[in-house]
Amino acid sequence: MSHATLLNGNLHDVVLAVSAHFHSFPRKPEWITAHDFAMEYSPNPSDLSAIPHHVAPYLRKGVAIRHHAYFPQYEIADRDQHLAERATKLHLSHLEAIKGIGEQHVTVHIGLTPEKTIDQERAVSNLARIVEHASNLGISVALENLKHGVTSDPETVVDWSRRSGAGITLDVGHAVSCEGVRNGDFSVLDIVGMFEGNLQEVHLYESETDTHHAPQDMTILGDIVDRLLETDCRWWTIELDSPEEVETTRSLVMDHYLLNSPYLKN
Repeated sequence: MSHATLLNGNLHDVVLAVSAHFHSFPRKPEWITAHDFAMEYSPNPSDLSAIPHHVAPYLRKGVAIRHHAYFPQYEIADRDQHLAERATKLHLSHLEAIKGIGEQHVTVHIGLTPEKTIDQERAVSNLARIVEHASNLGISVALENLKHGVTSDPETVVDWSRRSGAGITLDVGHAVSCEGVRNGDFSVLDIVGMFEGNLQEVHLYESETDTHHAPQDMTILGDIVDRLLETDCRWWTIELDSPEEVETTRSLVMDHYLLNSPYLKN
């Protein structure tokens, strides 16, 4: 079995990827490739033309690569219409830049920059524009839940996904750390259930403060991983910077699966 995959009970592979931002090239992508992971690539919003040059060497080596539109200062739902339009056009340009390069899938965000005021109707209309253009290019788009703000509410994510036609990326660390889960309004397992019908990707780590935290054991992630294996989502990105933490997370998840899978026990 490839180190880049987990085997679920239906004999479908779950791809294990690692996040890589443009500023980590080539160090982190070389490590990702050497350790048999897939990759999720976040480009420089100021230089989208660099995308093929960054990722082509790894695609030639057989690395599966998805795309991550991590553009914190470009808010498609900005209350300022001019800034929202600038951000939307950047996302549309990003779609053009990734057409035919790697996996034709991109994760987008609404509310990445906390100080920006969100126009909720603009959020849906501009997200729908991005989804439509992506569809014309053969690219799928997924909206990510965040730790704070409007998209920390899973009901909002589901509603905007439905109205715009976007899929959903579940960021587990954001879900664990969001106010609704911390207050006991709902659980991460509840969120998985809400997202399940349109879940296209998972971002996997344990929690977020001012940084992403790796699991030390499976106390928090164990039940979440079990529930995710019941879904059809087959791409999980480990969003951690430290190679040691990435390796630890993979080992914990795989060991948990091998020890606890009801399919392997039958």
